[in-house]
Amino acid sequence: MNKRISDIELAELLGPRPMPAEPRHPFKEYTYEELTNAPKKVYLCGDDERPVLLTDSLWQTMGLLKSGKTFFCLELGFCVAFGLEFHGLPTKEGNVAYIIAEGGIGRNFQRVLALCAKYERELRVKFGIPDGDYIAAAMNSGKFNLIDSPVDLANPDPKKGLGVDVLLDQLAHKPYVAVFLDTWARMLWASGGHDSDQNTVGPAVQGCDRIRRALGCTVVMVAHIGVAKEAQGRAKGLSDPAGAIDGATHCSKVGDGPLARYVFRATYQRHAVDGFTIIAQLRESGPNVTLMSDNVANLVKLNKRDSQMLDVLRGMEPGALLADWQVAVEAAQVTGRDGKPLKADALRKAFKRATERLMTADAIEVEGNMVTVKSGPGGDDMVFGTAEEDFLEEDE
Repeated sequence: MNKRISDIELAELLGPRPMPAEPRHPFKEYTYEELTNAPKKVYLCGDDERPVLLTDSLWQTMGLLKSGKTFFCLELGFCVAFGLEFHGLPTKEGNVAYIIAEGGIGRNFQRVLALCAKYERELRVKFGIPDGDYIAAAMNSGKFNLIDSPVDLANPDPKKGLGVDVLLDQLAHKPYVAVFLDTWARMLWASGGHDSDQNTVGPAVQGCDRIRRALGCTVVMVAHIGVAKEAQGRAKGLSDPAGAIDGATHCSKVGDGPLARYVFRATYQRHAVDGFTIIAQLRESGPNVTLMSDNVANLVKLNKRDSQMLDVLRGMEPGALLADWQVAVEAAQVTGRDGKPLKADALRKAFKRATERLMTADAIEVEGNMVTVKSGPGGDDMVFGTAEEDFLEEDE
């Protein structure tokens, strides 16, 4: 016959309960033992040699208008949420909240659907759905969560407006590894200020830090930069965020047209010696929806002379002879830095260098003695640097 153990007897068997450890005072000095055992931050995406996004950090993704900031961040957050490789880089999987306060949730969801299609095979395997609606399973999993209302980051009062405390209370899929704020400007406007308002920017940075500490996650601010040359190294407005962040990714666009390339440089790092650059293109993934392509290996900035020679080739039949292209280039009177037509010897050398760069840029295809403008990256509709200072070789 089984004898039931009383609560008192059970307590005596288990012994005294361990006392919870007291929280460490923020200003307590570290001992050597504590320092040697302190956990080291790792990367949500990348690693020490290829740093892209750090855990438990404040981060900025910045760039001019139409420089690919949201394309980059949306796919990065998507890959982190589902533990997918991001352009060949490892990610540390965890729940993500993406606050996208521009463009409307319907149109932005089209981008997410395109990402689901891009990673369909990986998502079907992850959720064990070889057939059926894998997208619903992914979006209802609580891993990648969309919000379309800006947060009043500067508001410390939970009873007033849509501030940080309201956001923390509403986030339903804790723990999170990352929260994206897209864009920084919309968050500041929700706080009743702007990026040059000292009464808003500082408290908003504190708001970001409150989110980071409360969730133990990375907070990414998606910010615009100024158009002036001297303003390209940081976000618009006051420099407060630049002094608070652990790192940043600078986004830029090279070239024009549908085959322009986008360069993402994670170069502003406190925890890595060198940065890391990802080069991608945008490609159509459905009606009015585009996505970043895989990482592009080569980026060559063509000068005005290269572009002139490429334009000449575009006017010729596919599979033209290299010799005929060179004759056509000579007839087109390609110019040097001084704006005058190049002399014969200098033109031959320039033609050879341009051919090599155009091949590296994947703008042309050379087979034997024939050459064709490619329709892929770097080919039709690709126009790179056109300023005088973009000339890469000396006239001879």
